[in-house]
Amino acid sequence: YESYSELDYLGRCGPAMAMIGIDMMPTQKRGSISMVKPTGWHLAKYDFIDGKYLYNRCHLIAYELSGENANVQNLITGTRYMNVVGMQPFEDKTAWYILRTGNHVLYRCTPIFEGDNLLATGVLLEARSIEDHGEGICFNVFCYNVQPNIKIDYHTGDHQLVVQD
Repeated sequence: YESYSELDYLGRCGPAMAMIGIDMMPTQKRGSISMVKPTGWHLAKYDFIDGKYLYNRCHLIAYELSGENANVQNLITGTRYMNVVGMQPFEDKTAWYILRTGNHVLYRCTPIFEGDNLLATGVLLEARSIEDHGEGICFNVFCYNVQPNIKIDYHTGDHQLVVQD
């Protein structure tokens, strides 16, 4: 089971939810998603950012969990920091648990947009393992869509380097 919200009037994603098991997880490498331009998308590079790019196309439900690749209802513009430091540890923990136990995890990711901002303030990640009633996986965390030393305009996705004194 997986469910992705329709895009809203601004083209923004809503909550995505899935009952994830081994049968849903991909067996092939992820394909290109470069054709998807989520709201607030800007191509921006800074040398001090790991991977150089400020923005990533962030899967609400990670490809490693769902096998969903270029689904526009599952991709938002997120900072490299939110994607790698915020979301990925929880995605990896969930994938590892499922692969190790064969159990299922109910997983939901809700992007939080303020007003008519094109960039989410962050995402709410929630997950609970089913067969063991949350003993293996149980979290409810907010991952902020921020990047150290970068000021972000959440209305447009514009950005600028913050000069440290």
